Amino acid sequence: MKKLDINKKTDEALIKDLKHGNSAAYEQLYSRYYLKVFNKCYSFVHNTDDAFDLCQDVFMKTFAALSSFKGHSKFSTWLYTITYNHCVTSLKKDKQVQYESLEEKSVWGVEMSILEDNEDQWALENKEQELLKILNGIPYQDKKILELKYLSNFSVKEIQSELNLSKSAVKMRLMRARQKVGKSYESANKVDIL
Repeated sequence: MKKLDINKKTDEALIKDLKHGNSAAYEQLYSRYYLKVFNKCYSFVHNTDDAFDLCQDVFMKTFAALSSFKGHSKFSTWLYTITYNHCVTSLKKDKQVQYESLEEKSVWGVEMSILEDNEDQWALENKEQELLKILNGIPYQDKKILELKYLSNFSVKEIQSELNLSKSAVKMRLMRARQKVGKSYESANKVDIL
């Protein structure tokens, strides 16, 4: 019964429990956000081992700094900011891009080794890789706003708060960023056909 109760608690209630020494609250917050944090870390390093290490560092840093969380924003926003900043800092220190074979790779938390015998899935993977290359090629501001919207599932209001923009500015930047990605994707496919 207690496990069901803790699963229904809001992030804020879990943080309050955690500050009062309830270790089950830590486990619940970790399991609730692990995949999102891991995927964000993976989007920076493109390597499952490095993404796992970054993810663990982020959670250690987050829970060590939990007393500084004042609740002015959502916990997920605060965690996203810590994740993003930690990854950027880590990459600046490292300045190395690591690659791994397709069989070993996990994209967005899905093991890709199952694609070997399925041509449709293979085509989908190629499109996803192409899209990731395009996203890495667009300006930083455009990439960030798209990641907030589609990877972190932020609402327009949450993006407003995160980027300190008006609602209309968020909508305009999202539209322009989507258009840039669309044009780049079309150009890449025209080149492939030729």
